[in-house]
Amino acid sequence: MFLLVLLMAVFAVLPGSAAGDQRIDAIRKRMEDGLALFVAGKAQQAAAQFDAGYAEQPYSAFLFNAGVCYEKLGKSSEALARYEKYVEVDPEAPDIADVRARIARLKQALGPPEPEVDGAPPPRRAAPPDTGSDSMRSLVVIETEPSGAPVRVFRPLGAHPPPFQLGASNPSWAEIVTTTAPTSLSLGVGLYHIVIDEFQDFNASDTQLRVSAGHVHHFKANLSQGVFMAFLRVSSNVRGAHLWLDKVDKSRPEWGTTPYGELVPVGKHKIFVEAPGFNPASTEVTLDGGERREVQVELTRVDHGLLLVDAMDAPEAWVSLDGKSVGRWVKGGPGLEVKASAGKHHLVVESDGRKDFDGSVEVPRGQLLPLHVRLIPKYPRGAAWIQAGLSAVLIGGGIYLGSESQTIEKDLDEQRRLGTLAADDPDIVKGKWFAIGANGAFAAGGLLAALSTWNFIKDPLPDSSLTADELREFDDPSARRPVAPVTLRPPTRLLEPRRESARRRIEVSPIFGDGFGGVGFGGTF
Repeated sequence: MFLLVLLMAVFAVLPGSAAGDQRIDAIRKRMEDGLALFVAGKAQQAAAQFDAGYAEQPYSAFLFNAGVCYEKLGKSSEALARYEKYVEVDPEAPDIADVRARIARLKQALGPPEPEVDGAPPPRRAAPPDTGSDSMRSLVVIETEPSGAPVRVFRPLGAHPPPFQLGASNPSWAEIVTTTAPTSLSLGVGLYHIVIDEFQDFNASDTQLRVSAGHVHHFKANLSQGVFMAFLRVSSNVRGAHLWLDKVDKSRPEWGTTPYGELVPVGKHKIFVEAPGFNPASTEVTLDGGERREVQVELTRVDHGLLLVDAMDAPEAWVSLDGKSVGRWVKGGPGLEVKASAGKHHLVVESDGRKDFDGSVEVPRGQLLPLHVRLIPKYPRGAAWIQAGLSAVLIGGGIYLGSESQTIEKDLDEQRRLGTLAADDPDIVKGKWFAIGANGAFAAGGLLAALSTWNFIKDPLPDSSLTADELREFDDPSARRPVAPVTLRPPTRLLEPRRESARRRIEVSPIFGDGFGGVGFGGTF
């Protein structure tokens, strides 16, 4: 079994460490806020930040940094109090000799002035210590899982030491700390090497640490792994996207859903991310031991979308897109799902006894658009057809009576010419009545024809219409639906219905034959 050591400038997540991580975050904020104020020349506010940090979490680095601030302000008494408290609470600190020297210098500066002897000047006081930002101490927290592992910290003796070799004598490095985990150390700016010695069944291991001024470095060692690890976190512009690590062929279960991170072996890794409605994306990352890396993967939407069509009150409906039938919807069932390329398409929805919907719809990229079609029943034309039938009968009867009246009138004229017409010939009365009947039939038939035509054209009911719900993401087979950072609102002009009245047409034409006449009706409604 080997030992895993993970160094992180920000915390890594270990099981059950949420509360500890929050504590480290609070400490880090106090430390970095204090450093920022100090660098900005606001030493008094910086000292207050460090004092407040120590009151919340009694780490000695806060005391030392507050002392530096007070020295910068010329408040030697306040600085001395912080350094003396530092020695009291952390007598084994790696820099304890430096702190004691600071205390001695401050005490000398605060003591009574030395009197002149035989006109000679008093002894020269020691130079004040450095109060630049690089003199600030940083907090280094070292933890192991399980706890209790022996920890040693080394610092180079020169500016450019040779690399530290685990198990070697390393004469260019000096051991400054020997302790056990968990521990917290107050360290100055510089290069360090941390060694975790053999512990229980675990072998020794080591890692390098470069400390910057006024920061919190959280160092965690997970002794349960067999290789050096790093912390990898993968995020995406699609929250909940599915994530595979290394096995991009999906030959093993997914690593997680974005955003997701955990400890992984050092070296090169392949990352594969996919989400319904988006084009899959992949990338590679190479991790060093103890590194924390966050990788952002951008997904783009696919170039097609889905329509989910239902006909609301109709018992069933037939759906066509761009002139091609795409399916049948039945009341009580789910909406008819139609896949189409993104962009504008011609949509027709039909149902028996109802007006067609005929219009255009905008298919979104990589999203589903629910459509609800309200198919209005066709206006009843029974009265119009009855009126048209009666009109045809009357006009036909009028044609017949008129024809008979003309025949009788011709016979009577011939008899008058020959002088054989009797004054009381019944055909005289018959011809008159036929003529009157023809005129009446034509008048009534024409009136009914006009009325039926109006009733065919008239339609008090509205056209069929279409409404759309908000755009939805594609269904996720794993029942985890991804969410886009920006919710796309459906376009306000998605639907452009074509008015049904433009398609209505009625035609009326007379029909003549041997011994009969009538009117023919036809049209589209």
